[in-house]
Amino acid sequence: MKVVQIVKTLSEEYGGPARTVQGLVAGLDKCGVDAWLVALDECPPPWVQGVRNYLNLGSPSYIETIRLVEGLIHELRPDIIQLNDFWMPRLHACAVAARRNNVPYILTPHGTLDEWSLKQKWWKKYPALWTYQGYDMRHALAIHSTADNEIRQIRKFCGDTPVYYNTNGVIFPEKLPEWNRHGDGCRRAVFVSRIHKKKGLLNLVKAWAKVRPLGWKMEIVGTDADDYQKVVESAVCEYGLQGDFIFTGPLSDDKKWEAYRRSDLFILPTHTENFGIVVAEALYAGIPVITTKGAPWGDLLEKNCGWWTEISVDSIAEALKCATSMTDEQRDEMGERGRALVVEKYSWDSIAADLSKIYECLLTSKPLPTSARRLSVA
Repeated sequence: MKVVQIVKTLSEEYGGPARTVQGLVAGLDKCGVDAWLVALDECPPPWVQGVRNYLNLGSPSYIETIRLVEGLIHELRPDIIQLNDFWMPRLHACAVAARRNNVPYILTPHGTLDEWSLKQKWWKKYPALWTYQGYDMRHALAIHSTADNEIRQIRKFCGDTPVYYNTNGVIFPEKLPEWNRHGDGCRRAVFVSRIHKKKGLLNLVKAWAKVRPLGWKMEIVGTDADDYQKVVESAVCEYGLQGDFIFTGPLSDDKKWEAYRRSDLFILPTHTENFGIVVAEALYAGIPVITTKGAPWGDLLEKNCGWWTEISVDSIAEALKCATSMTDEQRDEMGERGRALVVEKYSWDSIAADLSKIYECLLTSKPLPTSARRLSVA
């Protein structure tokens, strides 16, 4: 079987899809699928080990994208094309090329259809859903949801197109850095993600001001999106927390894992996530997690490796107070349970193997397997 995965860019600033699509391609290749990765923008080459087949189309125009993807189809003869993300005319051009050449395609929204996201620039998104984006969904082979709480939203727009759920995974480092905690005499909580309004950082600042945990610092790691860091820094100053918050900026993959390993707690106070890969990374690094119900991480409660709160200042503050009141040993025990969870459930090898079975079923019109939650049909 030959599968082509198309994504906007592999730039690390792009966030989750740039990372997870690489992990998926490497995992599919490992389980015997002839997997290709195609980027639509000029960007760095793949940095994930195991991605063998890669093409960069070099930021073509809409019409040029159709021509290039049709050429790619004629050369590679793929069985399936998978389009990652929404709201991009050139991804629509890829769907047009697939339909013109009778190649089945799958759409993966990566959380772009959740309620919070749809409210952002809604005047652009709803016309797209009523026209080209909705048409692409209704004529897709299937829609791939990477979070089970996303399926209801997808159902509103996709007509009779099948929807299936298969989670994202984690790209494990070959070796974790050594622990490097408490070097400055303080315990540390860390946030790793884009500094963007959807990540809920203002709620975090307000929650921290309510708790003001003694002997703790809050490190903010990530790329500034739309100058939002100024808004967060202003709130930090307003609440007199300048000595508690550290803004580190973006970090490379290696340095990011060092940030996890110098921390005692991870916090993602997000308004919405379709997965939240940084949650899985933090758990793999061995630290407990606080995140909100805007992210699909009920596992934190089920496995007792973190806190899954309402999207509110008071709920985040309550979890923060509980986490920072624990002993180091108690938090470490939670971290160990979290790492075991990620290794068992979020390995790309097992996720890609499940997905290859889904592809086979979709291509042969067989019922999708229902024995595992990952393979459930919506």
